[in-house]
Amino acid sequence: MITLISNASPIVPMEVIKAALPIGIGLASAAFLTMKIASSSSYGQDKTVPLVSLRPGDSTHDNEYSDDQDAFIKRCEEECGPTFNILLLGKKLTVVSGPQIREVFMNEDFNALDALDELTSMKTFFDSVKKSNFGTDNSTIHHVVRDNISPNLPMFTPRIVEQLVKNLEKELGRCPAEEGGKLVEKPIKVMQEMVASAMAHVFVGPEISQSRKVIDAFINATADFGKMLGDGKLRRASAWKSFVDRTSYRVLNPLQVHVRTLVEASTPVILERRRQEAEAAEKGVEYERPNDVLQKLLDNFDKYGFVDLDDVCGHLLILILASVHTTSDSATILLFYMAKFPQYMDKLYEEQQEVLDAIQQEREQMREELRKKGESIDEELDPAHDRDLSAAAIKKMVHMDSFVREMFRFRTERLTLVHRARKNVTLSNGVVIPKGESAVINMRYAHQGEDQGEDATEFRPWRFVGKPKAATKVGADFLPFGMGKHACPGRFLAIQEIKTVGVLMVSRYSKVEMQDPSQAMKALRSRIGQPTPTGLIFTSRE
Repeated sequence: MITLISNASPIVPMEVIKAALPIGIGLASAAFLTMKIASSSSYGQDKTVPLVSLRPGDSTHDNEYSDDQDAFIKRCEEECGPTFNILLLGKKLTVVSGPQIREVFMNEDFNALDALDELTSMKTFFDSVKKSNFGTDNSTIHHVVRDNISPNLPMFTPRIVEQLVKNLEKELGRCPAEEGGKLVEKPIKVMQEMVASAMAHVFVGPEISQSRKVIDAFINATADFGKMLGDGKLRRASAWKSFVDRTSYRVLNPLQVHVRTLVEASTPVILERRRQEAEAAEKGVEYERPNDVLQKLLDNFDKYGFVDLDDVCGHLLILILASVHTTSDSATILLFYMAKFPQYMDKLYEEQQEVLDAIQQEREQMREELRKKGESIDEELDPAHDRDLSAAAIKKMVHMDSFVREMFRFRTERLTLVHRARKNVTLSNGVVIPKGESAVINMRYAHQGEDQGEDATEFRPWRFVGKPKAATKVGADFLPFGMGKHACPGRFLAIQEIKTVGVLMVSRYSKVEMQDPSQAMKALRSRIGQPTPTGLIFTSRE
């Protein structure tokens, strides 16, 4: 579902979502950083860390890294040990492995957002649609997610499920086996529609979400954000381009149009809510406050330092596009993993039925107890809701949770999560990262190292079943959402929505296939925002 970012911890690159924006920007941003690290014209002469030798004929390590990331990093480690310098995408980067990975995340003198803004002008991109909270750490957005989204996830889940189901039926529907299933050439479009609608109900409520203009604004804002990042393409930054981008964003930022759409759609709804609240006060009855993020921001207007409704909607749009961008991307890639590894679909379906059967039986026992006491059965125990996908039900589907965590682990850019040093930093192994230079995390060590098991280079969907390793649990061995106090607070929403998409797909479709199976590994390792190389074919369950 997500990086509302905090200072010293970015989020995952290629995986889904994010400590850099609570709901997803982390994911996307980190991935982008891996691609665009290019801000200096020279590589520097730091002698404290060995520089990996170049292949004959190469002037940088770009080509060797692109040819085979694993083979390149293995050669680097054999030649220089766990910490080394490389020349990649126009910049000297210090690759950090082992215990020093945690040090980079925990040390406040390292900052991922500094590096990100230097390369993408993202701060200006977002600041141009806000009127407050211009600090460099995005703490307000972080707090908004922590205070208003994660604690309310059980209440939001039924709303999310309802919208995902509704839009899944509309966008995909029945795919009969006798007709060869249904080909979807761009599954990301289906996921964007589903996720945007679900997130709209969470963030702005059902009234505003009825507006097609609002849903389109959320989807288009996501596309504008992707363009700012380069749509998954490798692109070099430059001082001139950075100047042009910042100037353009201040005057012609496409997000400003989407903020205006949101303000126009929300104004009459907010006025009606205020009228109802005043009417309730006159009658001396309690006003039932709408349960959406917009209302919570309005209720805490002064706490978060907002200036006006435009400012509130600007912050909301940042939250939404972060969520839709990374969650829809990760949900799409989840489908490709299901297509690549069809042998696990039956187990996921069986688990789902077992969990729902058990819940149904528990609820029937509760109803029976009430009947014995002669008490009535309220709506909460209505048999019609016995097999609803509640937050509690999804939490019990441990194989789906493990599948999702393994997807994030396996889909990893080997060098990513760049942090820029704000001052000279000395790591515990004696390595010095000079002020202004950058450290990059060796994700091959973190996600494919010995701690993951002997089969760390293989996709094993049940790797985390029976272990205290939920998909939301961060640590040095699982970094898609950062780690420590800066870990992405929006990961709970992101993971919940991704798992819900997976559960719905398994319940409705017996088979997902790639249109072109030869593109499988390219799809599984695609970057955030990078178009998938083939379509998917869905076949409905009988």
